[in-house]
Amino acid sequence: MVKKILITGASGLIAGILIKYLSNNSNYDIYGIDKHIELSTRYQLENTPITEGQQPILPSKEKFYVCDITDENQLSHIIEENQINIIIHLASLLETETVEKINHINCYGTKILFDIATKQKHMEMIIYASSVMTVFGYLENEPYSSLAKNIQPKQLLKKITINDSPIPSHFNSSFEAYCNSKIYSEELARQYSSIETVNVKFICARFGWINTTDDITSDLYDWSDKSIWCSHRDLCQFIDRILEKQSILKKFEIYFVSSNNDYCWVDMDNCRQDLNYVPQDGAKWKTT
Repeated sequence: MVKKILITGASGLIAGILIKYLSNNSNYDIYGIDKHIELSTRYQLENTPITEGQQPILPSKEKFYVCDITDENQLSHIIEENQINIIIHLASLLETETVEKINHINCYGTKILFDIATKQKHMEMIIYASSVMTVFGYLENEPYSSLAKNIQPKQLLKKITINDSPIPSHFNSSFEAYCNSKIYSEELARQYSSIETVNVKFICARFGWINTTDDITSDLYDWSDKSIWCSHRDLCQFIDRILEKQSILKKFEIYFVSSNNDYCWVDMDNCRQDLNYVPQDGAKWKTT
């Protein structure tokens, strides 16, 4: 049976990577929504060169909808009309936006989506794009803070697990709001999954740093970025594993998803055990 997958935030960076990858698999029928058809702002933030006329990678025209995630009526219509089975929820404002906008889209929008999706008999699973930024507060203290200064740790770092308390970054109010929006949505997913009448599985993926160039060797990145980098190939592998093992997954799970980086400080053991996820790429500390 072909699975119908809806990707929110379809014009974004991660969405483009996944749309291109999943569209080559005949087992999946890919749909997408976004409030605009514009290239991800990540390209500007990372100063990545853009070719003239470059456009985001989207599903076929008849399977892409211009839709705001907070438009309850249109969102409900799209999900019901297309009998969507799986949602990969990527729609999210970045930490560069105002606190009010972040809360509106990332929290309120996610609540609307979860509420609609859990009422559909054909809905099976939601993969929620959380973030390693749910635990970025740990980087503000030693021994983790040395990574941002490119100081090589003298010992292996204790890895933060999914059972450790989330700690948002306090870099600025928008940064903190972004972190908290991911923490809020994870808890929201947990609450929905605990409802007996809800048969939808919730997978919260705490993605590491996924960049436009898919290259982490530049000196523009410090080791707070490199240590939790996630390559495009490893991102696709993770999604592959989730979709392949959907039937045996629990109703609620949280996974850290990064590449095999030196001094990676998040624990991916449950990702390896449950999904057989084995990262293929990784940032390596250069020794002189």
